[in-house]
Amino acid sequence: MLLLRIGVLLLLSVVVRSEKGDPYEVLGINRRASLKEIKSAYKALAKEWHPDKRKDDAASTRFMEIAEAYEVLSDPIRKERYDKFGTFDDVKGFEDNAQRARSFYGFGGGFGGFGFDESVFEYKYRMSYQQYQFKILEQSNTKPYIVYIYSNYCQMCYRFHPQWKRVIADLEPLGYGIATVNGNREQNLMEKMRISHVPALVAIVEGRIIPMRVDTSFSDRTIVTFAQKVIPSYFMTKINSALMLSRFVEQWKNSNKISVVIFGAAANPRIRYLLAAMKYSQFARFAYVSLSENTEEIRILRESVDIKCVQCENILIYGDIEHEDAVDRLSISEAKKLTMEAIDEFIEKNKVLTLPRISSQAMLDEICPVSSRSPRHLCVILPVTSHGSETEHVDAFRRYVKDTQTMWKGKKVNFAYMYVDKQKDWMRPFAEKRKGELKNEGRDLLVFWRLEYKKARFTWLEGAWTGHKETDDLIMNVVEQRKRLDETCTVGNVHDEYGLSIFTRCSRAFWRMWEVVWFHLSNEETYMFLSAVGTLFMIMSIGWLCSYFNEKPSDFKKRKPKANDVADLTGDPTTTNEWHPDDPNTKKKESESSKQQSAGKSKLAAVMKPLIHELRAETYFGMIRLLKPGCRSMILLVDEENKDALLNKFSQYVYPLRNNKTFSFGFLVVPKNLNWFRKLLEHTLPTDGKPTPEPDVSQSMYKRLKLINHHHTIGTVLTLCGWKLYFSIYHPKHVELSRRNFIDTDEDLSSDDEASYRSDEFASMGEKKKLHRSSSQRGINVDNVLDGFPNWLDRLLEGSIRRYYIPEWPDNLK
Repeated sequence: MLLLRIGVLLLLSVVVRSEKGDPYEVLGINRRASLKEIKSAYKALAKEWHPDKRKDDAASTRFMEIAEAYEVLSDPIRKERYDKFGTFDDVKGFEDNAQRARSFYGFGGGFGGFGFDESVFEYKYRMSYQQYQFKILEQSNTKPYIVYIYSNYCQMCYRFHPQWKRVIADLEPLGYGIATVNGNREQNLMEKMRISHVPALVAIVEGRIIPMRVDTSFSDRTIVTFAQKVIPSYFMTKINSALMLSRFVEQWKNSNKISVVIFGAAANPRIRYLLAAMKYSQFARFAYVSLSENTEEIRILRESVDIKCVQCENILIYGDIEHEDAVDRLSISEAKKLTMEAIDEFIEKNKVLTLPRISSQAMLDEICPVSSRSPRHLCVILPVTSHGSETEHVDAFRRYVKDTQTMWKGKKVNFAYMYVDKQKDWMRPFAEKRKGELKNEGRDLLVFWRLEYKKARFTWLEGAWTGHKETDDLIMNVVEQRKRLDETCTVGNVHDEYGLSIFTRCSRAFWRMWEVVWFHLSNEETYMFLSAVGTLFMIMSIGWLCSYFNEKPSDFKKRKPKANDVADLTGDPTTTNEWHPDDPNTKKKESESSKQQSAGKSKLAAVMKPLIHELRAETYFGMIRLLKPGCRSMILLVDEENKDALLNKFSQYVYPLRNNKTFSFGFLVVPKNLNWFRKLLEHTLPTDGKPTPEPDVSQSMYKRLKLINHHHTIGTVLTLCGWKLYFSIYHPKHVELSRRNFIDTDEDLSSDDEASYRSDEFASMGEKKKLHRSSSQRGINVDNVLDGFPNWLDRLLEGSIRRYYIPEWPDNLK
């Protein structure tokens, strides 16, 4: 008995499978055809045998065979089974057999789990992994899908059945794609769609998955609203003035598409309009005008297109003929009466321009479809280039096509033009078989017939387009088969001239990733994320405000001072160090520049004055002896005459260090504390201050320190580290000073300096006074003594300046 039942099941399965024909023969392809060729053949045959184009019963049956054959061959697993065993696994047939088996065994109906209503999840809505990968994703570019993921043992899924039925009843008649996924059977598909729980609702739009949050409170209205919101807004442009309408209509020159303008009573476009805009996005541009806005611009717009009924729904189509009204219009008194069938039929009649350009594969399939021998569908193409000089030929050919529309009506002839410089690969097989020479008096026309998706027969009408009566006769000879299509070639794919750029694709991919991340964040995770971002923003804002208010001279530019850079010293960006005494502009701006320089110096001096203290006996311990470890005092040597000028210069260079806690600043009046400075230098001598015998010609270091002139020390900067008993010294750029004036300097002693010292030593008392008087009267330029200080300061901060260690600090300050 058991063997009998098994035999009945196998017999039923074989009977169901034998009803199907060979899918390869149905699609007209060989067994080695690739998936791309299978898709192309299916598209061509589906358009040819679609029930909307052919009203006979045979067309409907043929269309179903084509769809079933494509469904089998597009599924790699079922295709492999058919290639190996000569049969394919029809899921519907299998389930019918399973139902017969249940009846045979006496189990009756039943779905398992909670007793689902199978009509909600019938075969035509079920989506498998292969269907999603090879069919749904591609169709989602022109048709959005809403997918319900359920499980056999989900109680909430059972409660959701009534709402899902109403969703199907609302969206399916409008052309919205409906699909269901059984989570128990399609685990791989759930992982691909990033679904981790059931029930779940997602929308598939342009290849991206948009999930919807499912809870116990949602209804069928919320699902329909979600389905409308997921349709991208760029498919429908909103217009609210006559000027915007004029600009929108004129864009057919660049877009190569018709313009569909919808005048509706609602504030926002209805979902059926959005679906139509998405469906015909490759052939038309859609715009929406809300008649509910009571503005003067809307009133003028209605009058310009002759629309009087505000509550009516009006659809206008504009073509490629300039300075003409809409080529067709559709008016319905109520929106409910405007069905999707009526919209599709209206747009299909005016789907392309009078003279469209073949700019994509979809446009080629629409203008030049695959056709059988009776009747043949011919396509006449004018090859031109995209250069502006070719515009007049295209416009003349467009006027010719418009004027002769009645002649070619019913003869299955379509006219188009093509940019050969942008479609070189597609045009190459046709151009290689052109035999004649180019003619100056006319343009060539290409007439071809696509007998298969990848195969065409054609002929060249050399110099046929002249704009005269002869063009009609030459084309008519081909149509009436007085001139044969002798040549045959393989038709390639047309390059999409309006494909998305890399930037647009990357932007959309980033936005899709952000949508997925945001959806998977729960409310608590969202609050935590926003809290962290807000805290980071507050910390950065408070830090910026503190640094802003800490800057007292807000107009001072923080820039490292450079030697001879007047712009840095004065804050005047118009002043540069490229100065010339004969420059007339310098003389004209001399007074103004001097005022700005003095203003900049006074500001810096005012800021630094409280921070610079005089080094004397009262401040000796605070500025040297009691310094903390790591702290240093920067002391400038001045005299009473040049103190203000040098302190202004000094303030400008140490201004960036004013907030550095390891530096303190001061000045030392040299005339009254020259002995302290001399003793400080004596501590650096290797003989502990005692003189060392030297040759008669040279002077000992000790004796030379005794002869220091305080004028030569002006501008010297000492950096004193009181804790570690060392100092560094900056030597000013005096002409009279040299390496032998101070210990281990970087300057070389000139012959004039040596002569002055020798003369100073061996001269008489009167001559010594005269020499010292002359040296003191040589004129010290205080503007230049600190020119090398910025570079020295950089080296000091780097730690490359030499340090002089001493046994103790002198204590003879006054």
